[in-house]
Amino acid sequence: MSGQNILLGSGKLYLGLVDNVATATEEQIESALTEVGAIDRGASITYAPTFTEVDSANYGTLASFLTKEEVTFTSGVLNWNLKNLENFSAGSYSEDTTAGTKRIGIGGLKSVPINYLRFVHEKEDGKKLIVNIFKAQSQNGFALTFDNENPVVIDAQFKALAVPGKSDGNLVEIIEEI
Repeated sequence: MSGQNILLGSGKLYLGLVDNVATATEEQIESALTEVGAIDRGASITYAPTFTEVDSANYGTLASFLTKEEVTFTSGVLNWNLKNLENFSAGSYSEDTTAGTKRIGIGGLKSVPINYLRFVHEKEDGKKLIVNIFKAQSQNGFALTFDNENPVVIDAQFKALAVPGKSDGNLVEIIEEI
């Protein structure tokens, strides 16, 4: 298995609001990103293409056209940070330093933020595997389960939205350091 890599483990999840992802520099992206927290049960990325087939009654399938692509990123976020819920919902976060409270109001805002999502996995050799979703929006909601035996985990799922004008992959990129 010379030259083969086996990926084990999880990584770090970063989110941030980047104004124009098609033209943003790496420095602008990095300065906008904030680590969301520790990851529970790893992370996964799913690519699901949809095809439309042209069938002939006597010859079978004559052609197949890619008509839709969907990329989703899923990860359990372990660290409890009320502000993170603002990234996963139509929510409004605030802090009252005088009262010593944090608050998030969820619902009725009609807009869920579109984040730049970066997941960084460090391989055994110290090199990185980086997943960038240029426009990621949480569309599955979340459940908070308060349990005496298990920590609260937010099962975050993000759907990739297309970046018009980006011709070298407009949903997601995966970069591997070699």
